[in-house]
This record gives sequence, structure tokens and C-alpha cells, in this order.
Amino acid sequence: MKKKTWFIGLLVLILIGVVGFMWFKQNEAERKEQEMVRMETITAKQIKNTFADVTEIKFSENYGENKLTGYTEVMVTVSTRYGVSSEIGVSMSLNNKSKTLRSYDGGSEFEIGTTGNKMKVTFSNGTEVSL
Repeated sequence: MKKKTWFIGLLVLILIGVVGFMWFKQNEAERKEQEMVRMETITAKQIKNTFADVTEIKFSENYGENKLTGYTEVMVTVSTRYGVSSEIGVSMSLNNKSKTLRSYDGGSEFEIGTTGNKMKVTFSNGTEVSL
């Protein structure tokens, strides 16, 4: 009888451990997605303060992480009201408090300045907002 009780108790503990691990992994994915949207929002505001007359920003779904530096690299498609549209490579970080975009690759065809109007932003998870 004692063996049966120990076996049931052990089975319950294993079941609780597995369910807890699955719940933790699910929450980790949600936290990661929310962190990406926060970084993309910071970057979109920096692009708005760096380039003039931006109408639309679209973040790529594919990105690379550099765990050593803490930066995430992503390709961003930027469109202006003059019909100019181009991809630029951007390094993003949650710790980046700069008002303007400092670390990017490409974008020489864009006019330097600030965008005063609202612009459409499409995040890597497909969510669209107006900033």
C-alpha cells in the first residue's frame, strides 16, 4: 500500500513539474514577442527623428540576435511621401535611449531630418500602429 501511495505522489509531482515547465516556456515566448515590439517601437521613433517625410515603416519577420552585445539586427523597409522606398539594416536594443537612429546600414537615399506627420508602422509580428 505504501509503494502505491509513493508511486501516485511521485507521478503527481512529475505531472506538476511538466505542466509548470510548459507554462513557463509559453510565457517566455510571449515575453520575447513583447520585448521585440518594444524594441521596434523605439527604433520606429528613432527612424522618425532621423529621416524626413517617412510615411511607412515595416519590420522584417527575420532578425538576428547578438547575445554578446545585446543588440538585435533587423531589416526595415522605410517609405517616404516622395515614393522612395528602401531597406535599411538596423541594430536595436532596449537600452538604446537615443532620440535618433545611430546604428544603421543603408538609407543614403533618404533625406536627413525629422518626420512631423503620423506614419504607419508594421511590426515583425504583423501588428500595425500609427506613430
